[in-house]
Amino acid sequence: MTKKIICLLLTLLLVACGTTASDITGTAQVKPGAFKVAAIFPGAVDDKAWNQSGYEGLKLIEKELGAEVAYADSVPGADAEKLFRQYAKKGFDFIIGHGGEYIATAKVVSAEFPRNKFAVMSSDAGNNKNFGALAFRAGELGYLTGVVAALKTQTNKVAYIGGQKYASLEEEATLFERGVKQINPSVQVFIDWVGSWTDADKASKISQKLVAAGVDIITVNADTAYKGVIKVVAENKGVYAIRWNHAIPGLPEQQKPPPKIILTNAMQQVPMVMLEGATLVEQGRWEGKQYKFGLQEEIQDLTPFYGSLTPEQEEFINSLKEDIITGKIDATH
Repeated sequence: MTKKIICLLLTLLLVACGTTASDITGTAQVKPGAFKVAAIFPGAVDDKAWNQSGYEGLKLIEKELGAEVAYADSVPGADAEKLFRQYAKKGFDFIIGHGGEYIATAKVVSAEFPRNKFAVMSSDAGNNKNFGALAFRAGELGYLTGVVAALKTQTNKVAYIGGQKYASLEEEATLFERGVKQINPSVQVFIDWVGSWTDADKASKISQKLVAAGVDIITVNADTAYKGVIKVVAENKGVYAIRWNHAIPGLPEQQKPPPKIILTNAMQQVPMVMLEGATLVEQGRWEGKQYKFGLQEEIQDLTPFYGSLTPEQEEFINSLKEDIITGKIDATH
């Protein structure tokens, strides 16, 4: 894990100790004209997963930029339009929808409020004005996890399981397969979708079918639904998982090595991406387009392998990271 990621975790931990959910929902006493940022989340901000990572991002914006912040959580896509509009009318400078389910709504409301800036934490080209998107260069970790899977498989059968079929996850899946084939073209790659971020039972059933078909490495990016995959992996000797994860301070499982059945975590720094977006808005540099961040900015990486790879294999993975950063490997599509 890079020094920047470690420093971020420590910073977030300090912020988390001083701010509660009730503090952040209200409007604190701030100077007139303060920078104001609001976020809308599809799930609970204490879910220890995607939504909580976004909540930590909002708190980081509050701390680093001195912003006045507010949020609403557990907001279905159908109910988001009213909230986007309310925050815009209240004069929030930057309004973030934390997920692809808010893209259509953000586009509609941003057209009505051209002076406010809007973003979704997802993939979208934006409107080249006031609406844009914040995302990771997902293909980078997709490619690297594919390489890891190909290096570790004994059955020559590996799989990628995603939550919802969003553009960013499809990019991950595509690059996962490319990474696998780069190492061993004969490895069979299975790609499947839960159709949910929370349905652990369905994720478990998908995993059971894959294991029955001979898959021994499963890469999963399905938010809390990943628990169903890990359960199946734990019950089948010789089967391993690669898990997408988000840096959240204070979680015990992120402060110690992962279980032996998890080869590595594809760690993505959601708070840093949100801070980058808010900084662009505050500085007047928001262009209403797709912004992506990754290895070069030290905003995503693979966590330590703790012996799941040989030293030679680890060195090889590190060389691939450098090749991606320098452009020798195209991990974008």
